[in-house]
Amino acid sequence: MKGILAILLLIGTALVVLGPPFAPVSANRVQLFEDGEPILPMTFAHNDHFGVACATCHHEFVDGTTGLPCIACHSTDRTVAHLFEHQFHTLCRSCHMREQAAGKASGPTRRCIDCHLPDSAF
Repeated sequence: MKGILAILLLIGTALVVLGPPFAPVSANRVQLFEDGEPILPMTFAHNDHFGVACATCHHEFVDGTTGLPCIACHSTDRTVAHLFEHQFHTLCRSCHMREQAAGKASGPTRRCIDCHLPDSAF
């Protein structure tokens, strides 16, 4: 019985600290297309990425495409919008994980709320 209570306490503590593992999609999500998946609002601070070469994330410096913000094309161009979540999760998390593995300060790697704005922000 004590083991079960300890497990429940641990799970409860994790939920309070980390938040629920899945959150329902609310009205605050951005619906790009009628048939597309809603996108969670994001936060990004360029100042936190000082020292990273711009071309690491901004392919337009290399391939000569427009200089609009990432979201302008990646969320509205039907040819790449379906890749949106995968592209950014792969780019951002993989870099953060490399930095973390190298013992450097890194950005978030797992918790959604670390990059996505909470519903309470609206």
